[in-house]
Amino acid sequence: MRTLIVGHRGWPTRFPDNTLSGFSAAAAVADAIELDIRRSADGKLVVSHDPTVGGIEVASHDWVTLGEVDLGDGHRPVLLDEAIAALPGTPIQFEVKNLPHQPGFEPDSRVALEAAARTRPGDIVTSFHWPTLVAVRRDFPDVATGALLDRHGDVRQAVDHCLDVGHGTVVPEQSMLDEDSMSAISDAGLESYCWTVDDPARAIELAGLGVSGIITNDPGLMVETLRSTE
Repeated sequence: MRTLIVGHRGWPTRFPDNTLSGFSAAAAVADAIELDIRRSADGKLVVSHDPTVGGIEVASHDWVTLGEVDLGDGHRPVLLDEAIAALPGTPIQFEVKNLPHQPGFEPDSRVALEAAARTRPGDIVTSFHWPTLVAVRRDFPDVATGALLDRHGDVRQAVDHCLDVGHGTVVPEQSMLDEDSMSAISDAGLESYCWTVDDPARAIELAGLGVSGIITNDPGLMVETLRSTE
């Protein structure tokens, strides 16, 4: 099975996170792109990993302000619609940053629903906040979804949750994957993407375990590493 390469927020080892230049460069070598979604004060879906972008809180500022932030070398933040338009032939993993302990949390999960409405075939909506994904499954049953979990989570619990709710993918932190956890995922018929893998030796090990894809800050290096072993 060919292990897919996913550019984590584009290509962060070469460009600032979540920028059009990073997305375009990564799309030229990777199989898919992962990006992060938050809502601005005026309702826009902004691509940003952290609650702040350039030191400015996304949830409390309008896009007219956020869009002018210099992320370095003239790179600017982008809207989700701009990112989608720039990646017409590249699958996207939409990570929805809707977390109760962060600014801008939406209990009704509207930000995720609006993101899900923009997905295309091959795209997937993911989140660490599993109730947010439940709302996506309820309103968009045909949209692919994946449960994210950090190293403090439990892969088998995530597998059971995915089967109960209807997610097709588990997205754990890479250190959580070994033969046993991968067996649990594959036996359940689920796909598996792991984050964030930048070490070539670990990438080869994960590919050998049968992971569906790796999410990486350096898609060029990972493509060179894995394609040479296929």
